[in-house]
Amino acid sequence: MSDEIRRIRLFSNKIIDTRNPYGVKKDFTDFIILDNIYQKALSSDDIKVFILFSGDGHFSSVTSFLKNFYHKEVVIYGIKDSFSKNLQETASRTVTLPTEQDIHGNFYQLIFDYLKESSRPTFNDAVASVVKKSKGATKQQISASIKKLMENDYISERTLNNRGRNGIMKKQLNLFVDWDKVQKSGINQPY
Repeated sequence: MSDEIRRIRLFSNKIIDTRNPYGVKKDFTDFIILDNIYQKALSSDDIKVFILFSGDGHFSSVTSFLKNFYHKEVVIYGIKDSFSKNLQETASRTVTLPTEQDIHGNFYQLIFDYLKESSRPTFNDAVASVVKKSKGATKQQISASIKKLMENDYISERTLNNRGRNGIMKKQLNLFVDWDKVQKSGINQPY
């Protein structure tokens, strides 16, 4: 791509080369982005909201500047576990990605479908059934989703006496769903 920059510049002046010309590993990306944000803020009074996609704390000052001196709303999207706390505190609003719904939401419907149909569901049976019905999900992903539902008290485990195929009674942990809570939360429409 670097060999093509000169040719592409014939068609656009919006190409920004962030490489450090002195061969140092640190490039100029942050500085160029910050410069562009300040220029846009100073030259465009009609912009009411700035949206940044970064978790980098270096953007805290520009966020504060936009919010406090130019009275702009600053919304920042950042990645969980690499989203600067200081940056989050200076923003008007933040969105941490991926959201819990992004991670687990796709599996909740399958989990609840299984639990609704099964008379004595167990954790392991639920995992196996949902993995089989889903496209490409792993046991770890489904287990994590069920555990998340358990942490939020949508699902609980209780020990029941179950009769095995041989007629012998044995204690077994079964899953139970608080369907009222599920319905009120809306995490699994249409239940």
